[in-house]
Amino acid sequence: MTTTTETYNVQQFLTDTRATIESKGVPHGLAEIRGHLERLLANGELLREYLGDPARYPERATLGYDPDTDVYVLVHGRAKSGKSVPHDHGPCWVVYGAYRHATRMRRWRRLDGGQGPGHAELEMSKDWALEPGHADAFAPGDIHSIEYPDDAFFVRVTGGDVESQSTLRFDLDQKLATVYDRAQKR
Repeated sequence: MTTTTETYNVQQFLTDTRATIESKGVPHGLAEIRGHLERLLANGELLREYLGDPARYPERATLGYDPDTDVYVLVHGRAKSGKSVPHDHGPCWVVYGAYRHATRMRRWRRLDGGQGPGHAELEMSKDWALEPGHADAFAPGDIHSIEYPDDAFFVRVTGGDVESQSTLRFDLDQKLATVYDRAQKR
């Protein structure tokens, strides 16, 4: 693990995350990767360094990438509030970290026993505010949703390129899971 008195940066995060994946694997290392992200979120210059001053609002900007582990460090900026439907990230794991303003997170569990598209009944299993400087990890297939306020920035670390995957999205009213091809969205 990197030990330094200077500000923890994206490259140090990627180095520490690579070491965690090599020593513990995924999903066992996700809690440790979450801790690395919380160190990165403490870097008060992160937005200025990558997004300018004042920070622009990218839907998604890549801050770093490690080809050895296929780990991406992304920042999302939102001028206006919004929310996602419950979804998974397919075969990818993710760690979300709030940078500016709290992000409301919800974990969902599937009650119908299914794993793919089709009939899907969900129940919320956890609802909390992810405060700035804090992070939470989601293993492949974990169902979650997010809600963010105006002027929000959050960092999302992914194991794999989520944006090239087919993932599931859930319609709570219709009790339906559908495949969402993120690569087609580009």
